[in-house]
Amino acid sequence: MELELNAKNAASALLAVIGGATAITGAIRGDVGLINIGLAGLFLGAVVFTFKSPGYVHREGFEAVMKSYRKLLLKMVEDLGLEGKAVYIPPYENLPEGGTFIPLREDFEPSLGKLDSETVFLTNVSNEREMGLSIRPTGLELVREFEDFFEGPLNGTGAEVVESVAGSVLRALNLAKTVYIEETEEGFRVVVRPEFQCSPEGCDQVACPVCSSIMLSLARATGRLIVTESIERKEYGIEVRARTLGGVEEWM
Repeated sequence: MELELNAKNAASALLAVIGGATAITGAIRGDVGLINIGLAGLFLGAVVFTFKSPGYVHREGFEAVMKSYRKLLLKMVEDLGLEGKAVYIPPYENLPEGGTFIPLREDFEPSLGKLDSETVFLTNVSNEREMGLSIRPTGLELVREFEDFFEGPLNGTGAEVVESVAGSVLRALNLAKTVYIEETEEGFRVVVRPEFQCSPEGCDQVACPVCSSIMLSLARATGRLIVTESIERKEYGIEVRARTLGGVEEWM
């Protein structure tokens, strides 16, 4: 087991280093292809830690790799001067797996018809309220684990199913003790008790894989865009407040 873990750690570190260097090079050159490849490499490095070894996930390694991934994305958000909170988008024709969009302005208007899987910086629009950064959700691989456990897509299933499935899978992967989802008048209140050290700073724009996976799953389960309003640490866990923005067709 020790040999297996060492090999896994080495592979994850290598992916993270190569991915980070590639993404930074792409950002400097303005090369969208390189940025996408780099982000994918960083993310894959983190995903390796979500695969269950014979009994547990190596949380320390998971935290270390994800810290690098989030640091890079948050630096991009800061350099671009993005003011908006993360918007989780359900799957549709342009983004078959859904996505995360961080708007340039707090007063934003998502333009889903102009997004696709190759777009990172959405700037070719007439209104700056449509501008922003489109990124691969950090929790996408966990959503796939949820759907494998559920034995089907989460599309249209509702918040109760997400609470049950996410809670079971994250607990089995030793990533969270509990997941609680409450529907509110405007959207959702989510409380997560993570097993790893979690800082909510910056999570309303770039969330960790656990919170990201839950928000993306809610977008899939409801078919609606969901924007993060706040993420705070409470005595009982990490509390996420989110607002729904309507279905995809409303923003095409």
